[in-house]
Amino acid sequence: LNLTPGINIGSWRFRNESSWIYARGQNNQNKWRNIRTYVQKPIISLKADLTVGDSFSNGVIFDSLGFRGAKLESDDNMLPDSMRGFAPTIKGIANSNAIVTVKQNGFVIYQISVPPGAFEIKDLYATSSSGNLDVIVEENNGKITQFVVPYSNVPILQREGRLKYELIAGEFRSGSSNQDKPNFGQFSLIYGLPYNTTLYGGSQFSNNYQSYAIGLGGNLGSLGAISADIIQANSILPNEEHKKGQSVRLLYAKSINETGTNFQIMGYRYSTQGYYTLNEVSYKRMKGYEIRQPDGLFEGKDQLSDYHDLNYSKKGRFQVNINQQVTDNSSLYLLGSYQNYWRTTETEQLWQIGYNGNIKQINYSLNFSKSKSPGMNGDNKNIAFNISIPINDLFNRNRVNDLNSSRNSMYAVYSMNRSNDNVWVQQAGLTGTLLEDNNLNYNIQQGYAHNGGGYSGMVYANYKGKYANLGSGYNYNNDWHELNYNLNGGVVAHSGGITLSQPLGDTNILIKANDANNIRVENANGILTNNKGYAVLPYASIYKNNRVSLDINSLGENVELENSILNVVPTKGALVQAEFKTNIGYRAMVTLSKQNGSVIPFGAIVIDEERSVSGIVGDDGRVFISGLAPVGKLKAKWGQAEDQQCLFNYEISETSSKEKGIYFISSTCQSDK
Repeated sequence: LNLTPGINIGSWRFRNESSWIYARGQNNQNKWRNIRTYVQKPIISLKADLTVGDSFSNGVIFDSLGFRGAKLESDDNMLPDSMRGFAPTIKGIANSNAIVTVKQNGFVIYQISVPPGAFEIKDLYATSSSGNLDVIVEENNGKITQFVVPYSNVPILQREGRLKYELIAGEFRSGSSNQDKPNFGQFSLIYGLPYNTTLYGGSQFSNNYQSYAIGLGGNLGSLGAISADIIQANSILPNEEHKKGQSVRLLYAKSINETGTNFQIMGYRYSTQGYYTLNEVSYKRMKGYEIRQPDGLFEGKDQLSDYHDLNYSKKGRFQVNINQQVTDNSSLYLLGSYQNYWRTTETEQLWQIGYNGNIKQINYSLNFSKSKSPGMNGDNKNIAFNISIPINDLFNRNRVNDLNSSRNSMYAVYSMNRSNDNVWVQQAGLTGTLLEDNNLNYNIQQGYAHNGGGYSGMVYANYKGKYANLGSGYNYNNDWHELNYNLNGGVVAHSGGITLSQPLGDTNILIKANDANNIRVENANGILTNNKGYAVLPYASIYKNNRVSLDINSLGENVELENSILNVVPTKGALVQAEFKTNIGYRAMVTLSKQNGSVIPFGAIVIDEERSVSGIVGDDGRVFISGLAPVGKLKAKWGQAEDQQCLFNYEISETSSKEKGIYFISSTCQSDK
């Protein structure tokens, strides 16, 4: 059981994460875990978030770590899109009133009119991690000047004048019983300087540990982007030994557009023998590990975890992430990291290489991975091949493409995997969606493991409903079989009552359409309003415009919407309301006439005062009104004089004439009183 309860009071967000595990069998368990509790508040004036309780540092300068305390951290999400991320400052000179156009890959991404003289462009959108920006200055006499601004980005870079910060005070928090909980403080500052450079630094300090960092990053244009920093650390180890050391880190990023190569990150960190992190210093002993038993009902081997040996401090770490475009429909990637240590030949490694591509609608991938950890015997190697074939597209070629189509999907899938112990596993099956709203997902697979593994299989289905998500499945192999089922959902208490929903995100939208039941929310599988007209749309984008739309084709015959589209902008962690005005009642075309038999004049206003609905009389004394009660009164008015107003009694029953949900009735003026 996983729970994430929370409450919003004004702009304060109180949150908790907890879980309960119960198992009977070889490893009996009955364990409740309070994972973390915290309160968060956006500080709009500082463009930052205040978090009090259990949280994590961002890991930009120092390694990320958990803590219990308080953190104030700048939040880029509060900035407009044109100020988020890194983009170079473009400077130039216009000889007259000119139009400056910025292009990337042939597309116009920015255009502005500037007066004569020097100009600066600081609010470019961060369109990619690197590339060339073509700047075109067109003078009012038609003269055109062009120049190229090449740039690349590493994660640390900031725009000129942008300050990012993180301030933390609290208690170190770890999930390992091998570590203490020292009090510590931490701050980091990152500031964008002129000439597309960034200065950054910070410090960590506790009773047994102090470290200081400073670094500089920059955009080198056609040479890429680079950052370099150094950390000085003074540590007291668990054996009371005092250590001093330094760690130097280099990060590099570059794209070669001509060859389709993208060095997303290439990095290297070198640490002296006396360098340790706050996480390492917090261990109670110089060497140790944990033994964890497998969760669940089945027998399994105990797992070795959280292995550490502080006698062997980290020496060098190399990391690389390269993507290479091979053809228009395929690419090759390499992801790797290599860590070695002082005074030992042990290493920690992770290497992944893969090839992804598609032939028309058929997608395929081939991947290889290798990993190794200190204290573990041998390498862990794995190779996998996957292919997915869309049966609908291949066998229904006459289908007319429709972006709004809710057509069900079906894929034939096949995978082959070879594990480290030379066991080959092959699986084949079908996966896809069913039902009108594509809210039923299914996966059927049959497999066979060579070298003694035998047959295996699975059948799984998940239904996204308006009150929760329901799932169930069956798995088997030669040695065991399993039936599983799950329920995932949200419960929201608000001024209008309690609303059940699909699983909640951190930020959500409460849809209100008074008393309009079963209205479908567009672009949200399985989300419909309940009998009070409420629904919850999870995972809203923070500090951005969210378009919320109701499907008018799902309206009942007695429901009218004044507007089916609303826009809301939630803050972080908010539950923001999108209220749609509804008219609930009968829709009717009413023919109104006077007592002398003449019809009510064209343009007269007709009102049902009790239900606050109205209409305007058209030709032949007819008026269309929605939201009417079965029995009521209408008041028609076409002037201020007493003989220019009339009251009409009306009655709508199932025997009344009806066509496409619209009732046709008539009424004669009774009185103007």
